[in-house]
Amino acid sequence: MGEYKVREQTDVEPGQMVMPFYLICDVSYSMYDDMRALNDGVERLRKAIVGEPIVDEVAQICVMTFSDTAKVVLPMGQMSHQSSVPALSVEGGTNYGAAFRGLASAITSDSASLKAQKYKVYRPCAFFLTDGEPNDHDWHKSYTDALTYDKESGAGLKAHPIFVPFGFRDASEQILAQLAYPKGRGKYYHVKDKSVEEALKGILDIIMNTVVTAGHTAGSNQPAVVQTAPAPGSGITQGDSAYDPDYIS
Repeated sequence: MGEYKVREQTDVEPGQMVMPFYLICDVSYSMYDDMRALNDGVERLRKAIVGEPIVDEVAQICVMTFSDTAKVVLPMGQMSHQSSVPALSVEGGTNYGAAFRGLASAITSDSASLKAQKYKVYRPCAFFLTDGEPNDHDWHKSYTDALTYDKESGAGLKAHPIFVPFGFRDASEQILAQLAYPKGRGKYYHVKDKSVEEALKGILDIIMNTVVTAGHTAGSNQPAVVQTAPAPGSGITQGDSAYDPDYIS
């Protein structure tokens, strides 16, 4: 499907430009046998960013987990300032709404903190990794309320992220399509017929390429989030956003 670019900028403050990225990982009980692969992949991502000084300079990374609740396990900052990412561990159920509300809260506080430090802050990008369907029936309303924005009414989160969902195992492609945002520009990724370890490697490769490419575009003052097509043979498919604010889950 080729490359897909989003160039978008939030309110600008004088100073160095930074690009916030959030990695939100499903650690529900169904991930029990996959935590080692997930931890290895996240650490590999950290090392890849540190190995790209230009990218590390502008990419502010936050790692979050969710199950019944959501939490920040690595506060936003440069990956080179971290010797490692804290180990992720399996927890409870799969509450999407908790993840969405936790992410919205983190974006709001992180944006305020970065601007207080006189950074020029570009629109955040959120990578959402899940292996299953949500346990909460009102997940779509939670998502719309927390992470989308209506320009006409001014309702929602003005600093909404570019939301990039990645699903594997029992994750619903229909739900992933609803989560890809903004509508008309967002993409989602889905993995079929691959082991979870292979799926996670392919997914994290896409995330790494996205962050690295975005970081390299920053010098032009036209930073771009590039949602690249999956590698041939990866088993990962890419689809267009089908977000609908009136969708009934």
